[in-house]
Amino acid sequence: MDTSDYMPMFLAETGEHLQELNLAVVRLEENPEDPSTVDEIFRIAHSLKGMSATMGFARIAELTHEMENVFELLRQRSGALTREAIDTVLACLDALQGAVDAIETEGEEQLDPSLLIDRLHQLVRERTNEQLVASLGGVDLPDLRSDKGAGERVLHLSIELTDDVLMPAVRAHMLLAALGEHGEIVGSVPAQSGVELFQGRQVHVWVLSQHEDEVLMATASGISDVRSVAVADAEREDAERATAGAQAADARISETDARLAVSATVGSRVRVREENPSSKAARTVRVDAERLDALMHSMGELVIHRTAVEALTSSLDVPGLQQAMQELTRSSQSLQAMVMQVRMIPVEVVFLRFPRLVRDLSNKLGKQVELKLVGSDTELDRTVVDALGDPLVHLVRNALDHGLESPQQRTAAGKPPTGTLEIAARHAGGSVIIEVRDDGHGVDPALVARKAVERGLIDETAAADVDMRAAIELLFGAGFSTVETTSDISGRGVGMDAVRAKIRELGGEVVMESTLGEGTLAQIRLPLTLAIVSALQVDIAGAAFAIPLDRIERTLRLSEQTVRSAAGRAMLVLEDGVLPLLDGGIAFGEAGDEGHDFVVIVRAHDRRLALTVNDLVGQRELVTRPLPAVVSDGEPVSGGAALADGRIALIVDCDALLAVSQSASTGPNIQALLIAPHSHPRAAPLAA
Repeated sequence: MDTSDYMPMFLAETGEHLQELNLAVVRLEENPEDPSTVDEIFRIAHSLKGMSATMGFARIAELTHEMENVFELLRQRSGALTREAIDTVLACLDALQGAVDAIETEGEEQLDPSLLIDRLHQLVRERTNEQLVASLGGVDLPDLRSDKGAGERVLHLSIELTDDVLMPAVRAHMLLAALGEHGEIVGSVPAQSGVELFQGRQVHVWVLSQHEDEVLMATASGISDVRSVAVADAEREDAERATAGAQAADARISETDARLAVSATVGSRVRVREENPSSKAARTVRVDAERLDALMHSMGELVIHRTAVEALTSSLDVPGLQQAMQELTRSSQSLQAMVMQVRMIPVEVVFLRFPRLVRDLSNKLGKQVELKLVGSDTELDRTVVDALGDPLVHLVRNALDHGLESPQQRTAAGKPPTGTLEIAARHAGGSVIIEVRDDGHGVDPALVARKAVERGLIDETAAADVDMRAAIELLFGAGFSTVETTSDISGRGVGMDAVRAKIRELGGEVVMESTLGEGTLAQIRLPLTLAIVSALQVDIAGAAFAIPLDRIERTLRLSEQTVRSAAGRAMLVLEDGVLPLLDGGIAFGEAGDEGHDFVVIVRAHDRRLALTVNDLVGQRELVTRPLPAVVSDGEPVSGGAALADGRIALIVDCDALLAVSQSASTGPNIQALLIAPHSHPRAAPLAA
């Protein structure tokens, strides 16, 4: 059977299964007595094994089969799993993820499961012995199997000593010695090597013998302080236990398979998302991401053509034309909203990786952490979610390594030994806000300033003026780190600058707030979608530009405002502060200072600046497209969009505008104005 057509589905579903297994195993470690989690683990492992075998990936199927044996023991266990068992299972999941990645990139598994299978076998052996020890008095039991001669049987003698026996170890030794004269002792509880420490009342002996049951019973009964003796065929006992266990396992597997009958059908899944699951089920179908992108681009073309038709028909007096145009607009807007919803996926697909990450890092760092995930069902455009993972991982690692203290440090500071790390997502207008909050020791401006001086980023004089806001800006600098030694977790100076760069690429912004001794909050604000942006179209020197609405604070007429000069730069004086005034023509390589009648106040990171423009054209819904590198390289633009008249509007990158404004600074006063909180104009040093 040609399975190549099913490969994308296999890779997608396997990735989901592995992520769900990671989450379930971590959840089981936290709550060992949750039977639903155990059932979920077994169900996912069973599905993963079947999928791998069907696709012909024998090594993945072999490893998942051995994992399934361990997961079956989870159902029969009592008490929590050991750290070694959890680590072994998670190592298997990492190996499986690596194999899946290799299949996607190279077409082969690239997996050698032998070492992991040995570790799994050891877990099974240890668990089997543990069960026998628990049921037979707490003493280890050797292997019962041995080569038998003609007429030999393995007999199991269960011997009970009297309650008032004074020397149980001596009686157990006498029993082993006497029974050893009638055959080979292949196992005992207590073991022969540790019989001198025995203090119990139950003795179990397995003897390979040709003698009748009555002979062995009489021999054991002849020892003093023996109350009763029972003899059974050990092999029959073993077979009965195996049969009972297999029947119970088969019944559970059959029940699981029945529940999977629909979801195992190739090409479809059933997922219930309603608050009342019994009312109805929402059927979902997998669609290739490229098809969604093509659908969105076609929808964008429709929006452009609709706008053009609206402009053409606005001046025509044809009966019924305006009503038909309104109906067309309404229908196309509904279709546009529906297409946007199709591209939306919950941010949960990113959040699910963090329980495992936090578990591993907290163990490595020796810290106690409670992870809270809030708003996992918040939806974002697929392209935004795909790119969000790495920046969030940086923020979480920084919070665990730099933010949260060790249990001893937290106790000394009057805090509970377990720190809290919260990752939350929520909608805010046309944006999504994602926050990473910890209750650690916060940012220490003095420490940051000292490290900045050591690295030559600032001098001693400037270090004395570094407050919390300036310290956070230094943390976002390239190559900056406050740790003394480099580790595999942090200390290489790569992190916060990469977070800011990536979020800027997504059209968003990242800000941080911190209180020394109380904790730190990192906040990411992202547009709901990168495909369609609500923007204000402006004209700068005859060229069309579009500024995202969520970055605009307000617009002003330049002739009605006060403009002054400070350190060679134009500054806009407002009631609530003094802002750098950036000439739009110069910023975008057009003619400067020609007919700039309006000012747009925009937000860049957590600062504001004023941009002069020739005209405010109006609000537009624009379908964005990436620009060629030769056009966008080094320019404060993030993309382009086709207008109804056929022209191209460039999407303004407000964060890049801030960099342009800073680079145009001719003295330290401008930088101070940009970093310092906005103050009243009377408090700012201005030149006439």
